[in-house]
Amino acid sequence: MPQIKSLISFSVNSYLYSQIIGHLLGDGNLTLSKTSINPYFIFTQTVLRFEYLWYVFNSISFLCYNVPRFGKSVRKGKVSYFLQVHTRSYPFLRDIFNLFYVKDMIKGNYVKRVPIEIFFLLNPISLAYLAMDDGAKTTGGSGFYLHTKGFTFKEAYLLAGIMHYKFGLFCTVQNHDNRPVIYIRSKSKSQFITIVYPYFHHTLLYKLK
Repeated sequence: MPQIKSLISFSVNSYLYSQIIGHLLGDGNLTLSKTSINPYFIFTQTVLRFEYLWYVFNSISFLCYNVPRFGKSVRKGKVSYFLQVHTRSYPFLRDIFNLFYVKDMIKGNYVKRVPIEIFFLLNPISLAYLAMDDGAKTTGGSGFYLHTKGFTFKEAYLLAGIMHYKFGLFCTVQNHDNRPVIYIRSKSKSQFITIVYPYFHHTLLYKLK
């Protein structure tokens, strides 16, 4: 089995590689277990977005060892239910892990970041998966938010700058409760929709209206 795993790899221009990059900017994570030097990929969604999660699972099911896991969490006394997709550990994920994660030398844990290499990895597919995971239309529908709150302001500005350079999208970084959110301005929304629409799951098209 380890020999077979080592043979599995994907071009950086492939759909699946781009999809994983998009998820890592959104609701996906790479995790190291105690028994493997290679990470595995986790994707978590609320049960309310089951169709989207199942769509993601189907696209990477050949990398998984089981169907999505069901779980629940309690936050501020409120119970919520979720599903998680888990892949096996793969050597090709190690290279991606090394790009996106740095070790906190004080706490000892790994922290996800936006790497400078995202300049080469951000494309319409990865942008679409970021938008499906963590995107939302504004209240008035004039622009579009990318909730990059898990990253630093510096990383959000980096991502916004690359979006402008590569796609011509005019973006700003807003402060929402001391966390960064990328705002795609109204004059770029139609262009943004044109870029990501071909890769959007049908259950999430409401975000683009």
